[in-house]
Amino acid sequence: MAGIETKNYKAGETIYNINDPADKIYLIHNGKVRVKSKMGLNLGTLIEGEMFGEVGPIIEETRTVTVIAETDCTLKEIDNSTLHNKLDGADPILVGIIRGLALRIGDANKLAEKYWQELSVYKSLE
Repeated sequence: MAGIETKNYKAGETIYNINDPADKIYLIHNGKVRVKSKMGLNLGTLIEGEMFGEVGPIIEETRTVTVIAETDCTLKEIDNSTLHNKLDGADPILVGIIRGLALRIGDANKLAEKYWQELSVYKSLE
């Protein structure tokens, strides 16, 4: 299908890094990926059927996390034009909800990073 490409990643391979361009979103066809913050905080592990990488394209910012293949995996990569065509055809209320959720995810990641950094400082004082 146009705008959707299948790509394989090996365990340990980086799918994207913080500050990379947010030019696609991903659907996990099989395998697991790990989401990490700037300071290395593990934000979660995603599995088959889950999507990631949607925050940057929706809020039009670079990547805010790093994603690494935890196992060998196959991903469906959906380009930005396909995503935006879908959003352009969606109910404006739903688009607003999606944008709001994307902004909150970004804020939650920043807050988790801040708390993790503070905890590291406190632990280093012990």
